[in-house]
Amino acid sequence: MNAYDVLTDHHKLLHQLGERMLAAPPGTAERQRYIDGLLVELDIHMRIEDDLYYPALASASTLIAIAHAEHRQVYDQLAVALRTSPSSVDYQAEWESFINVLLAHAEEEERDLVPPPPSVRLTADELDELGRQMADRMEALRGSTLETVRVRARAMLLKAF
Repeated sequence: MNAYDVLTDHHKLLHQLGERMLAAPPGTAERQRYIDGLLVELDIHMRIEDDLYYPALASASTLIAIAHAEHRQVYDQLAVALRTSPSSVDYQAEWESFINVLLAHAEEEERDLVPPPPSVRLTADELDELGRQMADRMEALRGSTLETVRVRARAMLLKAF
């Protein structure tokens, strides 16, 4: 599977998790399980982009800078959603806003970086190797207790500030 397929498939997974989370009743253990799963997959996604995908597209530096700024927007909105109490009248709207920001980033990324602009020259073999590295990294992170702890710690920090 090439890097583009890995990336777009993971965008679809994030979208599905977001829909399931929003459909679960606020303040329930079910909603929290979806939030926890979404946070892990979000962190994995950001890491494969920042560590593997974006460096491979380095010649598209302006678009990469925009993507990094969008990552910050995603985390900013996530912080707002995490700080909003499930009993708040704004709770559902804040989580919907987070999902909207996340999906807007995915759409822009797919429009601008999948495939990347002509200045980025990757062969089919390079795309396949990059895709393999991304998929391997995702699986390793999903199976990592340290990753789970890292995501929980980040969520607590975002909630605290």
